Amino acid sequence: MIGWVVVLFWGASLGGGGGSGSDAADLSEILVGLSGSGISWRRLRIEWNGKPEEWEPFTEGLLKDRFAKAEKNSGWRPPELPPSGVRQAVTGLGRHHYRALAPTRVEQLAKQHGWSVDWAKCRSVQGQLHLFRLIPPPKQIGVPDPYGPPPAPRTPWGPMRCRAVVPLLTLALVPRVRLLELRRSPNAYVRHLRKHLETRFRAELARERRRDNYRFDEAGRVLRRVSVRTWHFRGAGAGAVLRVAAEHGWKLDHSFPADPQGTVHLCLLDSGRRRRR
Repeated sequence: MIGWVVVLFWGASLGGGGGSGSDAADLSEILVGLSGSGISWRRLRIEWNGKPEEWEPFTEGLLKDRFAKAEKNSGWRPPELPPSGVRQAVTGLGRHHYRALAPTRVEQLAKQHGWSVDWAKCRSVQGQLHLFRLIPPPKQIGVPDPYGPPPAPRTPWGPMRCRAVVPLLTLALVPRVRLLELRRSPNAYVRHLRKHLETRFRAELARERRRDNYRFDEAGRVLRRVSVRTWHFRGAGAGAVLRVAAEHGWKLDHSFPADPQGTVHLCLLDSGRRRRR
């Protein structure tokens, strides 16, 4: 890093027209962007030349990478998900990553990929840009009817293969569910699910409806959410989770991709009115 700083100062003294004040300011701005981080040769070259036509493909490539990561990972937390299930993916771009481009040009590049700049969150038009994209809920295909026939074993929503080695090795950690897996009884799993989900649902409905815990819709409703890990339903299948949840008025959460081999996400629309029991 020190070597690059020496090169930058040496280049400025040779080609900077005698070290004018504007050149010194430009060099200072570059050094601030470089400090505390590594830098590729490509980045160093465009920092040095400062031509917009070289900055644009660099900035767009960086945006594409950040967009892909944000669309996959961000916006999934329950406080960030509204009842509609429309997820907001967010990312940011510092000024040192689009230095020779106008912020409006960055916005144009972002719009080509379905993203927008959140100008309300940007403290300065010359500072870090906050970008977002609204992503509709994923399509849930092949989800069985909770009140229909139970899915057969080895089908996506049916009972999963029970193991022997893993339950024995982790028996002391979660004895109840590991013993269920060793017993390999679908009915025992269903009985466990009824107790487990009833406890989870009761605890979730007792939580205070705070805006730092939930996103409210226009009607003042929130979506109560509960997730169920595979060890709670392995021997009965994810279809059993839907069936037991339906007994309490809960259903599969439309905000998440349906994954019968992984965590099952459940939801209940809550208007805030007291329920009769």
